[in-house]
Amino acid sequence: MDNKPPECFACDPRARGVRVVISPQKSVVLPHEHFVYAKFAADDQIDLLKLIFVTHEVVLTGHLLRRIENAIVNRDLSWLCARPEKFRVKDSDRPFITNLVIRVLEQPASAAQKPSD
Repeated sequence: MDNKPPECFACDPRARGVRVVISPQKSVVLPHEHFVYAKFAADDQIDLLKLIFVTHEVVLTGHLLRRIENAIVNRDLSWLCARPEKFRVKDSDRPFITNLVIRVLEQPASAAQKPSD
């Protein structure tokens, strides 16, 4: 029997982008070159990490997310997914993502319009 807890992220120094798994049937790959910035906030109960890319915002909630922030800054982050809280191992030193939301950012009207040449 495998007692290894499910992972919520992976790192690969050769990764050229981050695969964001929304569901088993749906994912988005965001290139590292499109990463703009990260915003991290933590309190006693939960961490919040926003990853801003040129076209998308990825919002993660969970535990020990600072390590994921470091991975994206170092361009090592290769994939992310959320897991139900019941799979979290208490007192683990591994990051755990309980919720993941991805949204498309609004593009300026001038960028969305195609040239009329």
